[in-house]
Amino acid sequence: MIIGLYLRHVKAYKGICFIPVGLKYNFTTYAGENGVGKSTILEAFNSYFNGAKYPINQSALNDGIKTVGNEPFIAPIFLIEKSKVSRQKKEFDKVSTYFWDINKSDVPSKTRSSMNEFFELRKTLLENGYSKSSHYLMLVGESDADRDVLPKPYFASFHGEESFVSHLLQLTHANANQVSREKQKEILKKELLVRDWKKFFIELKSLYSYVYFPVELDAESFTKIETTEMQKIFDKDIKKEIEKSLKDVNIDKKDGINKILENFVLEIEDILENEYCYHTGKDRNNAITKNDLVNKILEVYFQKRILNKKDGVNLTKISELSAGEKRQALINLVYAFLKRNSNREKMVIIGIDEPENSLHTALCYEQFEKLKEISLHNQILITTHWYGFLPIVSEGHSHFLNTVGSQITFESYDLYDYKAQVKKDIEESKYNYPKNFVLKSTYDLVQSIFYSIRSDNAYNWILCEGISEKIYFEYFFQEEIKKKKLKILPLGGQRMVIRLYKYLETPISEDKPNGKVYCVIDTDITRCENLKNDKRNNLKISRLSNKNSHEKTHLLDLANADTSPTDIEQALEPCIFLETIRELTGNDDFKYQNTYGNTSFIKNFKNLELEDYFKENLGENKILFAKKYVEICSSRENEGEYFRSQSFDKEGIIPEWIYQIKNFFDG
Repeated sequence: MIIGLYLRHVKAYKGICFIPVGLKYNFTTYAGENGVGKSTILEAFNSYFNGAKYPINQSALNDGIKTVGNEPFIAPIFLIEKSKVSRQKKEFDKVSTYFWDINKSDVPSKTRSSMNEFFELRKTLLENGYSKSSHYLMLVGESDADRDVLPKPYFASFHGEESFVSHLLQLTHANANQVSREKQKEILKKELLVRDWKKFFIELKSLYSYVYFPVELDAESFTKIETTEMQKIFDKDIKKEIEKSLKDVNIDKKDGINKILENFVLEIEDILENEYCYHTGKDRNNAITKNDLVNKILEVYFQKRILNKKDGVNLTKISELSAGEKRQALINLVYAFLKRNSNREKMVIIGIDEPENSLHTALCYEQFEKLKEISLHNQILITTHWYGFLPIVSEGHSHFLNTVGSQITFESYDLYDYKAQVKKDIEESKYNYPKNFVLKSTYDLVQSIFYSIRSDNAYNWILCEGISEKIYFEYFFQEEIKKKKLKILPLGGQRMVIRLYKYLETPISEDKPNGKVYCVIDTDITRCENLKNDKRNNLKISRLSNKNSHEKTHLLDLANADTSPTDIEQALEPCIFLETIRELTGNDDFKYQNTYGNTSFIKNFKNLELEDYFKENLGENKILFAKKYVEICSSRENEGEYFRSQSFDKEGIIPEWIYQIKNFFDG
């Protein structure tokens, strides 16, 4: 996969700029205002993989950028499983070894500064268990100055560095001192033009298929995507079936296709007195292969077939539909191709500029759902103005672009708990955040949730305070997540949950949605807003309360006068809680009074230290505890060992109050 990108003098980006992509997930979005630089990212990949013209930064062009060392370049950071590479392994190993091993201190300060994000990214890789034994890590780009002649690899700011040149040329320290730096660079330049390095660059690019949907699709662009581009994502099975049918075709033998065409070309060149010749322009055999025939068959087959939208017996060419319908059709087509089979010759990257463009909000939701689904086996890169996707995609990266002076900045979030992260960042910035960001994200979020619950195949939602609640709920509500399309969304605090509940009240009260929303919050010493649950079947808000007792946990209306402080850690199963806290702290002194009760720190565990534990480590202990608690629950479930009590279900793992929420979604 591609985990990062460096650009220099490309459209919106002047100078060397790092573009984050992501490591943990295949789904990445770039959100921000018009003109901030979102589309440039997708265009850059199109230039790199598909040979499109470089969109050069106009200001840099005016300043003069043709000097050596200042050329525009596009340089992705690749992380590739070694098993994916079958050719040019020697070159892959040599390049990857350098990028895995180079110390930050071994490169000049100028390079350290411009490539700082690479070193940070590599540190993250190592922390997450990646290594050079299993993966190739490479920063391999292309310079605009070279691509018109003979494309060759360009290694961004590392390209001319002494350590890099010495490594690629395999110079010893003694040999390096005998050759001037300029001479070394000249030798490297020639070395990269030799056959093996050109093959390496071609092989690297051929590992990927990049399909790009620009925001504006004219008739010609649409036809190209509908026919040529779609070939890139055909699966192996269909290609093998076609190849099997060609087994009796004479391609390379005597009187075969290649021999006939070769003789024909030689005759033509002879007539031209060898003043002209046919050449592929690439360093490879000029002969036709079975794979060439398969690709041409697919191309011709689909050129003869025009995609139409069916409306009963009526057919309308997709190219004649509105802009929004056209984009919807293309995304549906990509979804169908990729969903059919995940077994492909190449790694697929889909770049879509504003998939929501010209679409109704309800349709936006559906489009992002499909893109999220195919990101399981393919890398999806999206630009967008629509923040409604945020609650839909729980496994993805989102980068919000802003301009600060002449610089483009990125605020990056893991979509698993983005709301809590955003809240934290806003507070740390002393609320110095773009107001339109907060307003638009909240507005689109409300719209997104509302449209998701009123569709025929409706979603259900639990809105909670933080990421620890999400971890517990994803375990407790496993069945509902699978069967009822339940989404768990942490909003970053009680105030945010109440606010969203109030925003949803009016549209839900005026409609009869198929889905439901349950909001659950903690009880604090300070009473929260006095809200009553109306006799509404689709929207409810409750708060957890132990009613100052070790007996059971209750779900109370916000109008209830009780203010016994209760958070989710005090509403769990005592036996599993005890095992979890002992395992995490190594302290065996913790004990509970009531096996059949809740986990009140004061009433059941008689221990004030527990409250301190969950506040430590900037609140991270809540998350660590939740993960360990769920892990122990799962192991007990698998082993068939259950804790039995009055307040918990028959297996003793799921609290009674959780069943009350389950009943809400069942009703």
